Amino acid sequence: MKYFFEKITDHVYGFLLWDESWNSYNNCYFLMGENGCTLIDSGKEEHFDYLEAAMKELNLDKGGISAFIATHGHKDHIGGLSFLEKVDSYIHRKDLSLLPDKLKANLTGTLRGNGAAIRGLECTLLGHHTPGSVALFHRESGVLFCGDHLCFFGEPLPDEKVVSNGKEMQEKYVKFISEWANNEEMRVKHDFDLFMNGLQILRKFDAKYLCTGHGVVIKDDVDSFLSDLIQAGS
Repeated sequence: MKYFFEKITDHVYGFLLWDESWNSYNNCYFLMGENGCTLIDSGKEEHFDYLEAAMKELNLDKGGISAFIATHGHKDHIGGLSFLEKVDSYIHRKDLSLLPDKLKANLTGTLRGNGAAIRGLECTLLGHHTPGSVALFHRESGVLFCGDHLCFFGEPLPDEKVVSNGKEMQEKYVKFISEWANNEEMRVKHDFDLFMNGLQILRKFDAKYLCTGHGVVIKDDVDSFLSDLIQAGS
């Protein structure tokens, strides 16, 4: 199965695996810090072997992961937790109902989602994709992990590169959000206003890198990227 494992910036690495059953990249991230390695999202349970193989490039095995944080409770983000039984692990309490009992048993805590920091990451509740979806901001490196609030599900990587300025995605998603904004039925059905509020929250972080749950990582002018999406929905 095809995957990419690359350094995004100092202390942050991205793992992107092409999930053939979904025709999409599923993303996980590693944050290396003084207090050890934090895994952000863990992929599907059946894909953990690929994640573990990639970790060897950092001379790391699952025993070297000291914490796990889920951006939300869907199986493609929390499945690997089944292999991390002795790791400090967290998810927002509003997504606990999405987890099977065997994964709940592996959790050691819940996220507050009010901007409080955990493992050097500022955690803020977004609540659109799932009730407990959160954004995680690593201020030291300027990396913002937004889970699936904004993601590029089913999209190939531009020029086969994990990190990009995102121009292709920007044009496509400006069109998507504009169409959504002008469809009253879809606005109500998919809570457009809550989604737009989430984009406003993401913009406040002034991030240098935007790491989503699926597909390419956006770099450089993240503020402009988000601003154009917000304008499209106005």
